[in-house]
Amino acid sequence: MARKKQLTKTPEQRLRECETHLYFLWDERRLYQTEPDRYKNIASHLRILVAEHKPARSLLMAMMQHYGFAYEVQPPGPPLHPFERAIPMVGWRDDPIQIALAKKTEAALGDPQKLATVLEREAALRRPVPFPEYVEKGLAMYIAPHDYSFRDLVLAVAQQIGTSHEAPSVDEPIVQAQTVIIGGHESHIAALIVFADTVIHVGKKFLEHVIENHGYRLRHFKQTEAPGE
Repeated sequence: MARKKQLTKTPEQRLRECETHLYFLWDERRLYQTEPDRYKNIASHLRILVAEHKPARSLLMAMMQHYGFAYEVQPPGPPLHPFERAIPMVGWRDDPIQIALAKKTEAALGDPQKLATVLEREAALRRPVPFPEYVEKGLAMYIAPHDYSFRDLVLAVAQQIGTSHEAPSVDEPIVQAQTVIIGGHESHIAALIVFADTVIHVGKKFLEHVIENHGYRLRHFKQTEAPGE
């Protein structure tokens, strides 16, 4: 059988597809409130948008690069945390700097002055993280001894228990995560939903960018409606 010729899509076509999948993700996230199994579809759209094995195939990532849009995820801070902290990254438990800080924090407990000094050092590590790095290295979940980046988590859910594929076996850490409940959600799904909200927000900002700078006209979201709302 003759090999079928492949035709390259134009950036304009891929941009329209990007909006389509952002809209599907937004809609599945909305429906998730009353239909929890929607997480399966959420994982699949996240995979297409930001977590494909080859970065150039991650639709939102590729379009952001093509249209010159950069986004940085800001580190968390008060009032959600008692002190300002850096964004947790995969591998931090083996990072000598983090290990040393943890030991100093433990040693300073009970001494407010020493503890304040240690926390200032930790706060100094805070930095905005470029969105591609956040996807690739941001810590989504830790099930000892395994770290899951947001990309790792999306792929695990999408390929093993999502609509992309229902595998006959599942990662043991994912099974373990199902026993940990956070805010009424299994912990791996809770992390997935938080990440979905971040991707929707970044997608909203990207669409605003291409509307303003490249004359893009929305097809699914209303022109007067913020995509992430």
